[in-house]
Order: sequence, then structure tokens, then C-alpha cells
Amino acid sequence: LIQFCNANNKELDFMINNALEEQLPYIDEQGRIHEYNPEYSYIDNCLSNTVTYLKEKGNSNHSIHAHIMRIRAVLSSLGVKLPKRVELENDRKEWYVLSKEDIRFVLSISALHHQALITFLAHTGIRIGDARNLRISDFMEATYNYHECDEIDDFLEKAPMDMLGYWQFKPQKTRKHDVECKVYNTSESSNLILKSLYRRQNSIEQLNIKKGTDYKLEKNDYLFTSRNKNFKGQINDNTITTLFVRRHKDLRKYKERLIYQEYYEGNMSMETLEQKLSAIPVFHAHGLRKFFITTLARKRVDLRASAFLEGHTPFMQHDRSYVDSDNLEDLIFEEYQRVIPALSFLKDEEDFEMSQLNHDLQIENTQLKHEKEQWEKEKLNMKEDFRREAKELLDELLRENNITL
Repeated sequence: LIQFCNANNKELDFMINNALEEQLPYIDEQGRIHEYNPEYSYIDNCLSNTVTYLKEKGNSNHSIHAHIMRIRAVLSSLGVKLPKRVELENDRKEWYVLSKEDIRFVLSISALHHQALITFLAHTGIRIGDARNLRISDFMEATYNYHECDEIDDFLEKAPMDMLGYWQFKPQKTRKHDVECKVYNTSESSNLILKSLYRRQNSIEQLNIKKGTDYKLEKNDYLFTSRNKNFKGQINDNTITTLFVRRHKDLRKYKERLIYQEYYEGNMSMETLEQKLSAIPVFHAHGLRKFFITTLARKRVDLRASAFLEGHTPFMQHDRSYVDSDNLEDLIFEEYQRVIPALSFLKDEEDFEMSQLNHDLQIENTQLKHEKEQWEKEKLNMKEDFRREAKELLDELLRENNITL
């Protein structure tokens, strides 16, 4: 509404009163009644001025459309008859998918509590609005099988590293459609969350000493918070926006530096340079969800499992044999485990393959050792049997020939 007033250089009350007055039918000098036509009206002119004003301010058509829709909603609620909507050309830029290297760079320059949030979003695909509402108790419940603690003090003392959390809830966006999300978070993500909780606890203790307060970490506290709320309140939209805007600028500078370096070294043409610069992805909370969903697709995750992992309407939802089978929970777990190497920021997929190979070799080596031990035992038993049988034969020969030794 401020933008609306600035664009027309008028107070809101003045414009609304003018619009309502113009809506009244009037009789001309010849006695004809004229009905109001909103298409060529005062309010139509005000809305057009606002579109022009926002374009001059550098807003995209997508942003302008959002502004105008909110303004129209307010005007309509006040009884103003509105002209037809003018459709603006869709100029939204294509969102390129963040790579693991992009997210790794951002994590390397982020504070611990931001690392925990970013990794959690990327490894679960949970929308930022749902993540903001999570409590510490939700994390305790998601990892309960590892610690079996109901109180936060016990949890912080006994919770092990490398926990795999399981989250089951109805996302805000799809709650009205009764769509459920069932997703895990990696041990990598759990470790960062746990470390951030330890850090928060220490920070709260230091704050109490400094300010004489008696704050303490409680399980009903929000899982993701900020220092501005004394590590107690919910992380707000402005903090999240600031975080992602700053990290996007950092990522863009980093990517531009690498691209220009390659260009100046003569390894790419101007056309390729422009193409690569335009393809630098936006670092945004929804970009992390897109990274998660794209990873599931690239790994060809079962459609039944991916629908629940993403919090989307289940594939073939009316067929219980597809959606509500007894093995669905196992399927979701197996499919998520399969994509963990592709999600991890600490290891590459090749590292996981080498770890698995080493694990398999260790198992094979253990089996060979066991087989060798069994063979040694059998060999020893064979020797004992041979000695016993030889002694029995010798004794029998001596008895038959009445020989005494």
C-alpha cells in the first residue's frame, strides 16, 4: 500500500474516496443515466501508475504481479470496483539447481547454527516455513530410537553422533489436502544440529553470567533460532531473508571469480562466459528443497517413496496396494538410505563407494579368517584322529602277536 501511495503521490484515503465517489451513477444534461465503467476509471489509472512505478524501481513482472494482487485485495475489501487484471509477461528467471559444490562453499563460510539449518533443508527437502516451526522436542522424537530420552538434559548427555532422524508430519502448504510428509535427515545433518544445541547451551550459560538472567535450554524451544532472540525465540523471516541474500551474494562472487579466471586464461569464449554467468544458481531456501527433489529424481527413487519424502500427493493415491502397503515404511527408509551418498556434503559418492568396498573387504577378510580358523581346527582334529587310530592299530597288532613292550 505504501508503494501504491508513493506511485500516485496521494494518500490512501483520498484515492479510495475518489474511487467510491466515481462509482456512483450520474445523469447527464440530456437526462441519460451513466453507469460506472472500471476499465477507464480513476482507480484503473492509479493501478497503471503503480505498475510503471514498480518497473522503474527495478521490480520483476512476477514481483509486480504479487504487489498488485495484494493492493487489489485491499481495495476490493473496501468496496472499490476494480478493472480487469492486466496480465504481465512472465519474466521469471529459470532457477538452476544448486550443486553440492555450491552448497559446500556456502557451508564453509556460515556459522554453525546456519550450517545446521542449511544442511537440514537440503537433506530433507522440508520447506522453510515448516522448518521454522520445529521444536527441539521434535528432533528428540525423530531420533528417539537412538537415545530413548524424554528430558532435554538426558538427551544432550546421552544422544550419540550419527543419528538418522525420521520426520512424519503434514506440511503447512498441503495440510488442507491431508498430504503427509515422511522423510529422514542424514547423520551429517543430525551431527550439526546436535553441535549447534551444545553451542546454544553454552551461549545461554554465558548470557546468564553476563546479564544475571536464568535462561535455560528447554525442549519446547525452537530447533532453529538466532542470537537476537537469546537463542530462545523462533528464527524470523527477516533473519532468514538476510541470511540467504548474503550467502547468495557470496556464492555469486565466488562463482564469477572462477568463471572469469577461466575466461582470462583463454579456456572459454565470450559466449560461453555469458552463458555460465547467467546459469549461476540462486541460493535460496526453496533452492535447497529443489536440490533435494532433483537428487531423488536423478537417483530414480521409487515414485511411491519420493512422494512421501517430498511431501507431495502420493503416486496412485487411490490404490491402497501402492500407497498403504505394509512395506511402505521400509521402502521409504531403503530409498532414502540409497540417496544419502548423493546428498552428503562431507563425502563424495566415490568416497561412499570406497567405504562400502572397504566394508565388504573387511567382511570378506573376516570370513576368510574364520574359514582359516575352522580349517586349522579340522586339521588338528584330523591329526588327533590319525594318532588315535594308529595307536589303536598298534595295540591290536601287539595283542594278536602276544608282544609286550
